Amino acid sequence: MATTGTQDTGRLRIGFFVPWITKGRGGTENVGHMMANAMRVRGHHVVIFTFDDKKGPSLWPLEDGIEVVHLSEKDDAPADDQMALEVAARNLDLLVGLHMNRAFTRYLRCAYKTGLPIVLSEHIDPRFPNWLGVFPEDERQITFSGATRIHILVDAFRETFQPDIRDRVRVVPNTIREPEALADLAATKKTRNVVTVSRLVPRKNVDRLLEAFAPLARQFPDWNLRIVGDGKSKGPLKKLARKLGIARQVVFVGELSDPYPEYRKADVFVTPALFEGFGLTLCEANAHGVPGIGYAVCNGVNEQIIPGENGFLSSGGQDMGSLGEDMRKLMSDDALRQRMGARARELFLERYANTVVHDGWEELFLEAAAEPVHRRPPTEAEVRAVRLWESMHGPLQITAPTAGKF
Repeated sequence: MATTGTQDTGRLRIGFFVPWITKGRGGTENVGHMMANAMRVRGHHVVIFTFDDKKGPSLWPLEDGIEVVHLSEKDDAPADDQMALEVAARNLDLLVGLHMNRAFTRYLRCAYKTGLPIVLSEHIDPRFPNWLGVFPEDERQITFSGATRIHILVDAFRETFQPDIRDRVRVVPNTIREPEALADLAATKKTRNVVTVSRLVPRKNVDRLLEAFAPLARQFPDWNLRIVGDGKSKGPLKKLARKLGIARQVVFVGELSDPYPEYRKADVFVTPALFEGFGLTLCEANAHGVPGIGYAVCNGVNEQIIPGENGFLSSGGQDMGSLGEDMRKLMSDDALRQRMGARARELFLERYANTVVHDGWEELFLEAAAEPVHRRPPTEAEVRAVRLWESMHGPLQITAPTAGKF
């Protein structure tokens, strides 16, 4: 534990593991840079640790005074030793690790080596990395049991942890950069827009959105579907748009460093994904005063959208469900769009505005840093009991109590 006395003054020395802040523009890097900036603005000393052999600059704007430390991209014992040395040299009070797979285990090893409390911050629906095999459920339960505090984005994920560690779980949603201007849903336009912002990969389900828009395109010839983002599915999606006969009303905008101008053009926002940790793009749409539509089965989305208030939660998921019909309701009713858009903005300010979320982050970090670090090794009796059981029955497996049920 650091001995700077910063905790006594309410100011911490915090180290954030943000895995690809010099390489990627994904949701984890977005939230990581916002956490770091928010804590720096509030007077805390902030260091960001990232994995980059080329030692590039951050792709995200950082507040003055934030140090970026480039760690090796290798995942081996020497790289772990280097990580621990870099952390120890900064005399920190707290570590915060953001990710969505077994990199959490590396963060935890570093905290144990340096004697620091650690917050593990999970940024995905926990079922997904388990299905992909990048963070098996057994490994996830063991790793998170070593965290000082566990940060999740929506309350539905709390039940995925074993009961004995749930008291360490804290729910703080994400926030986004405040928009400088809002969408004008009442404006007279020649063309209105359904907008989605997404990486174009299969799990984002954008093909479903094209299929839902196809019959609507013929009913609403003055509406376009604008798809913001890039990825390996772009080619197949363009082909699908041509096959459905809607290519003239579908605009593939591509990846943008700043998608906010697209939200200002939006009249309806749709996120067709089935698995999200929270759904930053929906939050951005709500912040711009745009009503949203998404599947009710998608965690995060189903907390941000209150059906009938700021949008619709569609039935279905494995099938089309009511996605197309919910889009038709908003596309056909100017007054409904305007009412729901105004409510979307109100709910964003109440629940997800910067000040609200930054307060939650800071409270979590102060609480974790104040927790005494007591990490005892298992007793010989405990080790014997486990080894005896495994010699008789094979390796023990730990599973989420309600895996796949939330």
